[in-house]
Amino acid sequence: MKFVYVIAWLTIFAFLGWSGNLLMRIQSYWAETNNLHSQQKDLGALSTALQDLNRPGNDVLEHYHVAFNRAQFENYSRHFQAALDAVMEWVPGKDKLDPLITNLQEEQASLSALALQVFALAGQREALRMAGASQDSIREKETLAATNMARMDQAFQNGLQFLLLAKEHVVEQELQMELLQRENFKELYIMLFVALVALGLSVELIRRTIRQREALRDSSTRINAIMNNVVDGIITVDDKGRVESSNPAADSMFGYRKNALVGLPFKNLLEPACQERYLEQVNGNKDTAVTPFTLVDCEHPGKRKDDSCFPMELAVSHVTVQGRHLLIHIVRDITVRRRAEDSMRQAASVFENINEGIIVTDASGSIQSVNPAFTRITQYSKEEAVGKNPRLLQSGIQDKAFYKDMWASILESGAWQGEVWNRRKNGETYPQWLTINAIKDERGRTRNYLGVTWDITELKASERMMEEFITTVSHELRTPLTSVLGSLGLLIHGDGGPIPDKANKLVQMAYSNSGRLVRLVSDILDFEKMSAGKMKFQLKVQKLLPLIQQTINSNSALSRQSGVSIELVKSTPEVLVTCDAERLMQAVTNLLSNAIKFSAPGDQVEVALYRQQQNIRIAVTDHGPGIPEHAHSEIFKKFTQLDAPNPQNKGGIGLGLSIAKLITQKHDGIIYIESQPGVRTTFIIELPEFRNTSGSSGLAGKAWAVPGHADS
Repeated sequence: MKFVYVIAWLTIFAFLGWSGNLLMRIQSYWAETNNLHSQQKDLGALSTALQDLNRPGNDVLEHYHVAFNRAQFENYSRHFQAALDAVMEWVPGKDKLDPLITNLQEEQASLSALALQVFALAGQREALRMAGASQDSIREKETLAATNMARMDQAFQNGLQFLLLAKEHVVEQELQMELLQRENFKELYIMLFVALVALGLSVELIRRTIRQREALRDSSTRINAIMNNVVDGIITVDDKGRVESSNPAADSMFGYRKNALVGLPFKNLLEPACQERYLEQVNGNKDTAVTPFTLVDCEHPGKRKDDSCFPMELAVSHVTVQGRHLLIHIVRDITVRRRAEDSMRQAASVFENINEGIIVTDASGSIQSVNPAFTRITQYSKEEAVGKNPRLLQSGIQDKAFYKDMWASILESGAWQGEVWNRRKNGETYPQWLTINAIKDERGRTRNYLGVTWDITELKASERMMEEFITTVSHELRTPLTSVLGSLGLLIHGDGGPIPDKANKLVQMAYSNSGRLVRLVSDILDFEKMSAGKMKFQLKVQKLLPLIQQTINSNSALSRQSGVSIELVKSTPEVLVTCDAERLMQAVTNLLSNAIKFSAPGDQVEVALYRQQQNIRIAVTDHGPGIPEHAHSEIFKKFTQLDAPNPQNKGGIGLGLSIAKLITQKHDGIIYIESQPGVRTTFIIELPEFRNTSGSSGLAGKAWAVPGHADS
């Protein structure tokens, strides 16, 4: 390659030397050609001047203006002499041109002498005519002048012929110069092509050399970048076992600053118990391949500068660089991997031993793995389940709409949970609580689905027993309590005759406590039914303002008894919502009861009904002590109670707000609290407003229940 490079440049230099001489020759020929071209112009000018000399002689025979024509002739003679002088600058010494120009001069001299004779004869003829001489004398002069004029024309033609021959000779020389120039340019083009090829080859060789150097530089940069940024430690060790170089990852891994490892024996970076094993492994394996190995009997072979140890994996490669034997050590800290392996073992142990059934599917729903609890619950073995779709467990109790809603929730939120009835391998149906979660990769794409199931057969049996118990107890309590309330009512209204004041107070107390007990039993029964989704709702499109006014009127007796007033402070007429009127009034009643409970005698409970964007708000405000912010999230939980400042309103077990929340949720609404301690507390129910876009009442009259549960 270097030889070709030298030849190319020698060719370029040779071309430059030869082309310099050629260009000088071309320039010389070019100057000669320009000179010949100028000679043609000079000969043309001389030809024109010669022709002009002949013109006054012809004119004098026609017009006899002797003086005028003689003056013209003298002027043309001067022009001819000027043109002849220009030609004579380059004629002397030229073999062919010298005699031609000499002959031309002789013909010009003859033409000039004859012209003078013509002018003289013309003057004599004019004098005879003026003197009245005979016509014969006049014609004689005219004949002599015409004879001389003919001789002038011949001299002119001879001179013109000499000029044409001279011009042809110059043109011939010019053509020869052009042929020589063509040959010169042909040689120049050939050499230029050769030089361009040589130059292109040289440029390509230079570019290739530059690319090779850049590749080497880039390779070195990449190697350095890899060495400096790779997560594994890379340590070069000489044949004496001492560190020659290390990358930043190795320095950091062993706790040394930059270049501090250089010169240290590599075995010092190992736990003492592992050093002999390392030497055996390295000296016993002379293969040049990078061979990872772990040091047997060494749990934590790596030793940091502070003498702490860590688990690591080591790969060693034997290499020879410029005759020197080196060992390349690649060190990997496997602390995180060990922890991950321990976590995986723990997860596998949990997977195998947990009591809940676990099922893992791929993104298409094909079962990939199940645990022993799944086999125990469903009676399907792992081999029978893997590769199948989970719908082999479907009992047929849930319809297609149920599963459509389930998967819509999974696709939207990535999770779903709820009660499902499935079928065991033996055909027995059973209830289970199922949780499904989508497992996504780092790009957010679903890779797997994880299902965890609990067999809730016993729980369902306990719920049925509890429901039967509550129903029985509530029936057994409400029947005698209703009778007691009726009897006490007769006493209070005087149907049994007057009673003493002291006894009347006791009767009033018994009547109030009995009523509270009846409401308590009703609340407990309602809450259980709503929680289980077994309370039917009759949804109709209704005007909300009359319902709110009716609810306020129904609670006016309780408010007067507590010394508290209820006022509708803000109302928006013609507000329509889809609701179960009785249940919605129950929710508002519970809010009013709670507001009265926390109001002092003389206070006012305020009710507001207004539109907020696309929703309708029912707000109940009291001016009691308020509810601290930390209790806002707890106040709607069942059996949550706060101390009421009004002693007449103590009682209840903390189910009123929980029932109000359940009722609101069944109407696709929300309930929340806004409170300023010591100033006011406002409970807000927010419901979607009904908007009639089809001319019908939509959901009016349609029975509604919690999906997945039977109505009771």
